[in-house]
Amino acid sequence: MSELQIAVVTEESQRKQKILKEIREELHRIRSYTPKVGVFGDSGVGKSSLCNALFGRDVAAISDVEACTRQPQEILISNGDAGGLVLVDVPGVGEDPARHKEYVELYKSLVPNLDLVIWAIKADDRKYLSALEVYEEVLSPAVSSCPVLFVITQVDKTNPVRGWDVENHRPGVEQEQNIIKKINDISSRFNVSTNKIVPVAAEESYNLKEVVDKVVDVLPAEKRFSFTREAKEENVSEAAQQKAEEGVWDHIKEKFSGVIEYVKEDLLDTVADTVREYGPKVIAYAKVALVGWLAKRF
Repeated sequence: MSELQIAVVTEESQRKQKILKEIREELHRIRSYTPKVGVFGDSGVGKSSLCNALFGRDVAAISDVEACTRQPQEILISNGDAGGLVLVDVPGVGEDPARHKEYVELYKSLVPNLDLVIWAIKADDRKYLSALEVYEEVLSPAVSSCPVLFVITQVDKTNPVRGWDVENHRPGVEQEQNIIKKINDISSRFNVSTNKIVPVAAEESYNLKEVVDKVVDVLPAEKRFSFTREAKEENVSEAAQQKAEEGVWDHIKEKFSGVIEYVKEDLLDTVADTVREYGPKVIAYAKVALVGWLAKRF
């Protein structure tokens, strides 16, 4: 090989290594990202129970903020690995009519810094007026940057209460019909798709996987992994995990659109470097997901 050929090969190798280094840095940023999730809803709707069940950790600091609390509470959820997730609990807008305007301004100041809002509405709640005003004024205009998922809580208390299927931890036939009516009511009043409304019974572990699935659906591609990373493992379906992983690589493909094909054969080697702290199980899954993603996208 001539000196010129060696120089060309060396230059190409250096270029490839530079691209791969930038990709690794972006992968690390995505995988260690700390999302902020706003938890909206009046006191007594079961925000603590919902978050405890979703993340499998005691986040009792979310105490269904009393109306006298004017400031949001931030709770960091972390299992010690890189990233974590911040829950931002806010006072319910309908709890104190005298502070309605104050709370609206509080919400407006928070939303630009949130990645997602989980709005909890109790199954037997019929008072939507204040919540509707806030949604229309504050959240609806910002859904492209801060998506909203409505969660109907305590559906095990839906009438007829004795109709709950205790053995299978799910609603009975009559309860299910009433839950569907509740979903349609919220959909109609808030003018949102029923796909963005999930009924749950946190203490029964009912429909928690569906919450994670829907969150993954509404979040931008590069933020999905950060949520599935922090959710309780048993609440993350295989479909959600796959979509979250594919979201990571869809983002990489878009960000490095001009050069991704040039280094695609070397991408597998970058996986272990960027998920090492999450253990061998995650590394193995990430590699399988990447192979599948490459087959679909190229």
